[in-house]
Amino acid sequence: MNRDVGVTELIRSILPEWIVPVFETTALLGDELVAVGVLGVVVAVEVTRSMHRDSDRALSSETAMLLGIVLGGLALTLALKTAFGFSRPPSSLQAVPRESGGFPSGHTMAATVLWLSLVRWSDRGTTRLRLLVAVGVIGLVGFSRLALGVHYLVDVLASVGFGVGYLLLAEHLVGEEPIRAFGLATVLGTGALLVTGGTTDGWLAFVGCVGGAAGWWAINRPIAREIWLTATR
Repeated sequence: MNRDVGVTELIRSILPEWIVPVFETTALLGDELVAVGVLGVVVAVEVTRSMHRDSDRALSSETAMLLGIVLGGLALTLALKTAFGFSRPPSSLQAVPRESGGFPSGHTMAATVLWLSLVRWSDRGTTRLRLLVAVGVIGLVGFSRLALGVHYLVDVLASVGFGVGYLLLAEHLVGEEPIRAFGLATVLGTGALLVTGGTTDGWLAFVGCVGGAAGWWAINRPIAREIWLTATR
């Protein structure tokens, strides 16, 4: 499959090398570890607030949905990259050497899944404003992958398509049920483990999805609240 339409070469030839660190930093907005970190902060903040508010649930259904769907999306990203196995642009174009699969763009797909999911989860500002911010972030991440010479335009566009398609399908399959979201994540985590042949990344995806489901179940048990109250007295 020829994905080279000349865009990556054009961008690399125009942009000065001193700007490479800027795009490396921008790409972090779609880094999978950063995405997991964002989820961790969201969960930690909500659990802490719910314990102080004397809430009967440490984690709301909305946040549980966010956690399950994003974790599942990250696992799907890994599975797709491994299954397709397409190469990246030649090393002569890469500002930062990369050897893993080049299709789809993992950073762009992760950004699509994370930031569009946050649009639905958050209540800050208007939906239109949140959507504009999310689209802007996804666009920046996608362009950064081209500017760094590690993906072709086809990779980036396909990643957005895969991410949006996954979110629409997930919404249809899980509805408003967190247990279904975590069930889907577990299936996708298992799929990533199998597709990658048990690599470290595959195990991380599997453990992340299953661990997210187990953590959601555990922190919403009454005993978890009792332990928290005892520890903070």
